[in-house]
Amino acid sequence: MKKMMVLLASVLVLTACTQPNKEAKEATANKTEQTTKDSSSAKEEQALKFVVAPQYEGKTSKLIELGKKLVKEHPELGSEGNMALYFTGAISEGRAALMLVNKTDVDIKKDLNFSISWSYDGKSILDNQKVSYFIKDSGELPSHSATLILLPLNEEQLGIVDGMSDPSKMMLKMSDVSAVE
Repeated sequence: MKKMMVLLASVLVLTACTQPNKEAKEATANKTEQTTKDSSSAKEEQALKFVVAPQYEGKTSKLIELGKKLVKEHPELGSEGNMALYFTGAISEGRAALMLVNKTDVDIKKDLNFSISWSYDGKSILDNQKVSYFIKDSGELPSHSATLILLPLNEEQLGIVDGMSDPSKMMLKMSDVSAVE
């Protein structure tokens, strides 16, 4: 009889111990599911969008269509928390079209200054070239958005850009980003 009581008590203790674990597993599964839903929602909310300067809103051009297409086909452009530059492959009237991507949590509402270094296969196109991004000309750049900037190039620079065929040989770097006060 004494053994039967110990066995019964052991079963009750084991049952009691396993019940919270089962609830904990269910709670963990529910939290994981909710976290996954939240992450998916956050990714959807943070989709990269293409913006144009106010004076070009509602208008279209080959460059605007290119910008929209690139953002749609490559939403992974940029890295979270950073600003970046990409060459679009387009040259228009002696100017190279670069895509400026803002994946920070900050809406750019002030003019910016930054430097660009750009080379291809060891040949310099721009060497620490100072560039200004003026809100009055280019518009605000909200968080998780991209726009095009056009950089004038001379004949020598255009020759290097025209000869680019292997993206792995290109280096494009943005540095010294600062807001203009």
